[in-house]
Amino acid sequence: MYRTQEMWWLPVYRACAAYLYLAMAVVLFLLLFSYNPADLPEWIFFSTRSGGAGPAMSLGGAAGAAFAGSFYFLLGGAAYLIPAILLGFGLAKLASPGFPVARKFGWVVLCLLACSGLLHLQSGFLAHWKETFHLLGPGGWLGYAFAEKGLVRLVGANWAWVMLVSAYVLSVMQLAGVHPVMLYREVLAQIRKFMADREARRLAKMSETDRLNNDAKGLERERRRLEKQLKKRTVEAEPALATDALETPLPGHVDGRGGPERKIIDTSMPVIAKVPPKPVEKPPVPSLNLNGVDAFPNYEMPDASLLDEIDLNGLEKTDHAELEANHRTIVETLEHFGIKVQAGDITKGPTITRYELYPDVGVRVDRITALERDLARATKAERINILAPIPGKDTVGIELANSKKVKVTLRELLTSEAWTESKAKIPIALGKDVYGRPVIGDLTAMPHCLVAGTTGSGKSVCINAMIASILFKFAPDELRFIMIDPKVVEMQMYNALPHLAVPVVTDPKKVIAALEWVVREMEQRYKWFAKAGVRNISGFNARPMPKPEPEARSMDAGGSLAADPDIDETDAGIKDAILVQPELPIVVPRDFEAALPEKLPYLVIIIDELADLMQTAPADVENLIARITQMARAAGIHMIVATQTPRADVVTGIIKANIPTRIAFQVASKLDSRVILDQNGADRLLGQGDMLYQPPGTSKLTRAQGVLVTDEEIQRVVHMIGRQAEACYEPGILAQLDGDGEEDGEIVSEEMEEWITKAVEVIRTTGKASTSHLQRRLGLGYNKAARIVDILELRGVLGPQNGVKSREILFNLDNY
Repeated sequence: MYRTQEMWWLPVYRACAAYLYLAMAVVLFLLLFSYNPADLPEWIFFSTRSGGAGPAMSLGGAAGAAFAGSFYFLLGGAAYLIPAILLGFGLAKLASPGFPVARKFGWVVLCLLACSGLLHLQSGFLAHWKETFHLLGPGGWLGYAFAEKGLVRLVGANWAWVMLVSAYVLSVMQLAGVHPVMLYREVLAQIRKFMADREARRLAKMSETDRLNNDAKGLERERRRLEKQLKKRTVEAEPALATDALETPLPGHVDGRGGPERKIIDTSMPVIAKVPPKPVEKPPVPSLNLNGVDAFPNYEMPDASLLDEIDLNGLEKTDHAELEANHRTIVETLEHFGIKVQAGDITKGPTITRYELYPDVGVRVDRITALERDLARATKAERINILAPIPGKDTVGIELANSKKVKVTLRELLTSEAWTESKAKIPIALGKDVYGRPVIGDLTAMPHCLVAGTTGSGKSVCINAMIASILFKFAPDELRFIMIDPKVVEMQMYNALPHLAVPVVTDPKKVIAALEWVVREMEQRYKWFAKAGVRNISGFNARPMPKPEPEARSMDAGGSLAADPDIDETDAGIKDAILVQPELPIVVPRDFEAALPEKLPYLVIIIDELADLMQTAPADVENLIARITQMARAAGIHMIVATQTPRADVVTGIIKANIPTRIAFQVASKLDSRVILDQNGADRLLGQGDMLYQPPGTSKLTRAQGVLVTDEEIQRVVHMIGRQAEACYEPGILAQLDGDGEEDGEIVSEEMEEWITKAVEVIRTTGKASTSHLQRRLGLGYNKAARIVDILELRGVLGPQNGVKSREILFNLDNY
């Protein structure tokens, strides 16, 4: 009863409010329209009136002029928006008494500020108001303060225009209650209604026969559309799997709703080659001439029989019931959280099993990713990885670790079709992906590779597999190694290889010299390429070789060949040649190609632990690695860098920018994963060979199980190769590594001479000579700066070290 008595006056109040808004709009418009600045009273601070009072021209007299002038002073031309807004509010209250006027107050303020700012920034419209009404501009005082003194100073004139126009349009839409999407839909509905009425009128005028023909055409179009949809659903879009992978069809989905046929694809079992691959007969290649002799004339490639046989004993058969139970658990867990999905294929790999899901229409895949921890709890998985979606497919993948891992051996990959039929120039076996496909990389396409992971994750095994893959493909005269092993124990077994250009470098102080030799070798190769007119090592090795030309001999006066004790003139062929061509020209021997080597081998540099080198001489190591990785690809020089400490100060931005191919094993944190791959993922790996491979030229990651090669297998391969020939090291790099300065016969490179000249200039200018002083002034690493000081000491320029004091300058550097 009380509520009924309370509400009787509400319609009357709303009607009065509506008429009040309309009346205020009309009165304010008349006051603004009839405003005359001369009618302002003298006590108004923006009044310009001085003298006696004349007849008032403004509606309402001096009071009306003061009221309207205040609006003009504050808003300028935007003052006319106020009666327009009041008029709109009044009409809205009449049409809908519950219209929320109070909620629109903020949008009214924004609309007035934006309009006054726009009027102030433009220079043409209402520009005369500035002098007529004595304003700061067409937008009044608020426009001047908000636009010119505020936005223009903060963001500039162009962005101020953008912001003001956006604010004005948004506020007008909110005040009018017109949403652009709803307006678009309404216009589209009206257009469709017009087209439907037009079609109905056209059909009404058609005869019965034309109407039947039109219906038949419509049915034919519908039939074709349904056929296309049916074909699209029946086409299988599965990726190509290994030929020996086991596919088990399952009827319908695990949730009982039915649907397309599913499969359990088992790629975990090793693939054993039924017929051993025959050795590929290679065309005869000239032996590499090292130290003046043909080093490897009768070299034999190692065979896969040196590797351990694939052992199938102890491998358990895949339990399909367990896989289906896990799939059902995943589907039910998602449904508990309101996410409807349908089960897809199950792919079991050597390390992980991928369960595919088809989200229903309207389900965002981000919602599935957010439930990673809940899915791990439901499936009792140690770690879980969600691919949302799987690259190249319309499904979401849930990856769980297998209870037992299956080894991927090097023999399995070397006997696979992917290896024997690979067209890679330098193939390297990396492992098998979740679909059972061998992952074979091409080092020439990489062209450099970064391998990172924690201790025990499989990083060293991956490096050994890469080296073994190369040894199975290349003779010592086709490819050379430079191995850098600061940890001393990882690569000592390779010292017996004839492929080594230098013994395994274990002293971090000698690494700089080895890398500097690589830089000089790269520069020398480019000089040879320019001389031969080729662009890379492939063109250089494939260039046509010049035929040997006979040595020219002079003719005597009678036109006969001069006597040569090495030629028997009874030779019939020579006599015939002399008779046919009695006047032979003098042949000039071609020595253009004489300075070029016949073939150039590939050069692969392997650094097993980058972090140790970066602690010893970070500036020098970073600069040399960047120089090699930037330019050495065409010269046939490739680098593989490994580290177990993927920090930003170890794998610097310069090194990452020049090494596009990354292999990440298990790491401790997401930060380490982002340092290696520029994205998360490596922190969720399982260890023991589980890896993420990022090929060059793409950001797509391939999850794979790394190949396993044991130390015993490596030793058998190295022993078989090492007993065929002894190592032939490069004399230049040996002299540089074994020497201890110029007194031992070391040749200072041109680049080092340039640094020595700069150091002498610094010492002459500052009068100080020390290693730390040269480091600061020239930006050098400690090793290079110390070497420059030692060379200057040997040359008699500087005296010996005297504690912490600067060295004594013994030579007049003005005459150096």
